[in-house]
Amino acid sequence: MNKSLIWASILGITALVAIPGMAENATSKGVKTQASAHDANVNSDNMTNMAGHAVAPPVKSRGLNGTCDIRVSNQTGLYVQFFFNGNPAGTIGPWGALTPNITEGNASLYARAVFTDGSVLTFGPRALTCTGGDFTWTLTP
Repeated sequence: MNKSLIWASILGITALVAIPGMAENATSKGVKTQASAHDANVNSDNMTNMAGHAVAPPVKSRGLNGTCDIRVSNQTGLYVQFFFNGNPAGTIGPWGALTPNITEGNASLYARAVFTDGSVLTFGPRALTCTGGDFTWTLTP
């Protein structure tokens, strides 16, 4: 076999193996709208715990997807509520960051800043497919 063909094959396989472990980044600019009675991206915004109903830990498998560390970077001067798969996962202070949990597979990320005048600044929803690397989502005004 030709040496250049062998090297090309080795480099191609190396690139395919390296891709799942690469970090991903995304930026979302906020969209300001009026707050509505129902937000389709939020299952619940209640952060009160119900006795006997703790959230199960994320499932970790040895499948192709692996696990991902998610980091949400708030590059605004606002307090932002963060939702993971439609459920509240924390509040990010101005210029702060949040690292929710580790997940695998598909997820929906969503965030919003609520104002006293009844308006909201929304970020996303942002679909995430975990491919084994870290993911940073940057929120901008």
